[in-house]
Amino acid sequence: MVKNLSFFFFLVFSFFYSQHTEEQLKNIIFDVDFSTAGPKEIKKIDSLIEICRKNSYNDCVALGYLKIANVYDRMNDFKKSFYYINKVEKENLINSDTDFEVIFYLHIQKSFLYQKLNERVASLKQLDEIYDETMKTGNAYFIYLINRQYASKYDDLKKKELALKYSRIAYKYSKIYRENKDKRYRIDKNRLSNSYKTSAYLAGVYTDLHKMDSAKIYIDEALRNEKKIDDIGIQYITAFYAARYFRAEKNIEQTQHYLWICKNIANNYYKSENYQIAVAEELKSLYESLGQKDSLSYYSQWLLKIEASNSEQNQLLNDAVDKQNEIETTNIKKESKNLFFILSVSVVVCILFIFLFLYYYRKHKSRNLDKIDIPHQSPVQESIFKEVIQLAKENNPEFLTRFNEYCPRFSEELLKVSPLKISEIRFCAYIYLNFSTKEIAEYTFISVRTVQTKKYNIRKKLNIPGDMDIYVWFSKLLK
Repeated sequence: MVKNLSFFFFLVFSFFYSQHTEEQLKNIIFDVDFSTAGPKEIKKIDSLIEICRKNSYNDCVALGYLKIANVYDRMNDFKKSFYYINKVEKENLINSDTDFEVIFYLHIQKSFLYQKLNERVASLKQLDEIYDETMKTGNAYFIYLINRQYASKYDDLKKKELALKYSRIAYKYSKIYRENKDKRYRIDKNRLSNSYKTSAYLAGVYTDLHKMDSAKIYIDEALRNEKKIDDIGIQYITAFYAARYFRAEKNIEQTQHYLWICKNIANNYYKSENYQIAVAEELKSLYESLGQKDSLSYYSQWLLKIEASNSEQNQLLNDAVDKQNEIETTNIKKESKNLFFILSVSVVVCILFIFLFLYYYRKHKSRNLDKIDIPHQSPVQESIFKEVIQLAKENNPEFLTRFNEYCPRFSEELLKVSPLKISEIRFCAYIYLNFSTKEIAEYTFISVRTVQTKKYNIRKKLNIPGDMDIYVWFSKLLK
């Protein structure tokens, strides 16, 4: 009976939301409250993803996966968080037509992931890859969010001046977003509460730099902002940085008050170790300075328990990442084997051709054979070829120009097949020159996964049959 009833409600749910556009469905996913989301909300997002998939709304599907990954991250289930991040690329939801918003959130979520693994360089690299493009969009919310992430990373690295620089940029654009002149942005609760957090973050940086007058201005503003919107997330962040400010001001009563608020929220809503460890460390440090041994012992034990759980989760996450890397390595080896097989067959065919040619020549002693012009490169062509290869390895901006001089018909023939972008033609040139996936990744400073995705997209655009090796297809392009 319960199953039948659940199925009935699912049908009603599906019918109702199937009438929505992709943009409306994306907004519904965004509106799921992150701070209090749990299994019930994940189930709802999963149902919305199914509707998006049936309508071929790939951007909506990808955003749904990333939202679920974010919720699992907050719930301290890193393995499931990684699983949903990986699904975005595994299901080939990213291509040249993907909305920037999806690409932006994918990089942000990956940056979170690497930060969990303490791979700070990789975490920053995810942000670096989209920072310039984000700033060019002029979208105040995206600009606020990515600068806030930089501030967080530099704060973690104890580079307080850089943390202040990016926090101030984030603060500026969060206000632009809230003001929303010309009604340019969609203002929803989740984005709005996020934007209000910048005051507390900025107060925290000023507190660390011992600039207490500035810290007071922003902590007072943060406490006022907290009353404007009912959200657990902003309550936690405001209370946490208020506690740090009041502790620096030696106001123990206020420090305890705000830390207990944080502890209550962390225990009931934020299972992620980032939130719990931060509160536990502050409480431990406070009671240590006060010489209260019982409280110090309690919070020391609590901290050890959280860190043990965190270590176990990180091991699970590392195992999941290692497994994915192993799959990628296997795919690369498989691709290399296929290429080796094709090259081996090509060599055998060439040897057979030469043998038949010599046999024919000896048998018929044709006088015209002496006039056969065997293709070869002139010294000039050979020189240009070597230069092109070197420019490709250096990822030099002049590479495509010189390549087009070496193969003047290449771009023309490609454009006859499909209208490609300049960046795609450049990528095709690397394939034509027979660079492997690993080599292209190394020379162009992108990941192997990104190269594989680009190859997949080029296959689709050029309608290369699935059973044909992409290198073979390009080798025949100019024949």
